Amino acid sequence: METYLIRCAEIGRELQVRHGKLRRDLASVVGDRLPDASVELAPGRLIVQSDRPNAAEVLASLPGVGSVSPCRRVGFADLVKTVVEMARALIEPGASFAIRVRRGGERGGAAANERTPDIARRLADAIAHATGARSDLTRPDVEIGVELRGDEAFVFDRVIHGVDRTGPTVPRADGEARFVADQMLGRLAARLRLLGYDTLTVYDLADSEVTRLAAAEGRILLTRDTALSRTRAVPVHRVVATTPRAQLTEVLTALSLTPDPSRYFTRCTLCNEPVEPVTEAMVHGRLPPGVRGRDLTFFRCPSCDQLYWRGSHVERILADLTAAGAHRRSHAGPGSGRSE
Repeated sequence: METYLIRCAEIGRELQVRHGKLRRDLASVVGDRLPDASVELAPGRLIVQSDRPNAAEVLASLPGVGSVSPCRRVGFADLVKTVVEMARALIEPGASFAIRVRRGGERGGAAANERTPDIARRLADAIAHATGARSDLTRPDVEIGVELRGDEAFVFDRVIHGVDRTGPTVPRADGEARFVADQMLGRLAARLRLLGYDTLTVYDLADSEVTRLAAAEGRILLTRDTALSRTRAVPVHRVVATTPRAQLTEVLTALSLTPDPSRYFTRCTLCNEPVEPVTEAMVHGRLPPGVRGRDLTFFRCPSCDQLYWRGSHVERILADLTAAGAHRRSHAGPGSGRSE
């Protein structure tokens, strides 16, 4: 049974044990992908045990995983012995090495009274004595890493970068741009739907789940979150502008998008579903008195039942889109506006 140390990007309160949406989401996905695996959660880390031969590759492919290291898990009392054994197996005559030691989230334990630099120096001296190799922290031939967590240590010589850092192995298919916007961009998402773009909005999801959704459905991720925008697992644009109009201009310009006026007002601005035409008779009882009998075209969202028609507010929306640089020619298709 191999042990894997998974590093995931958690910041702020997510590092607290009672929070940690990302690591809980990852643990659930690991359980689906590696049914035999056992998973332990720690701030910023998952510790996985699995006997699957390709477990490291499976883990590294999961959005939200920063890196994976196959490792040996030992008690602190056995750390020197384990590091020396690994060094003897890895270091060839005349080669140099580096030992990198860091502490994990758990403080205290057997290593609490010893400074991290002192532990690293003691391990380096033991390796040099056992192998005759020289320490070189700048350009070593072999690197051995140690992560201390309470009374335990995780020893590894490989760091496999995850898809968040390396990018996807399969390029995104060409076609009409589709989006997933995080919860800070709800008003931008509504404007993209007005233009006919398939745009999901997500709320209170772990970054890994948002990225996985974008990857699974071939969507471009729109976010104002700096940490999330660093992912390379999916195409992503970090939105800098703060007003919805400026945000729309920024996205259209940055992604070189030219909206198609025939698709304006074809999606529900609330839930993103394509709207469908309905007759006035079908929705007569739901219409304001001033709208009835005006020979308007009506649309209904089959998902949330929201009604739309082309009213004066649609012209205001079109003017807003023009100001945002989206609407450059007259609207030729059937228009609709959300009921007010």
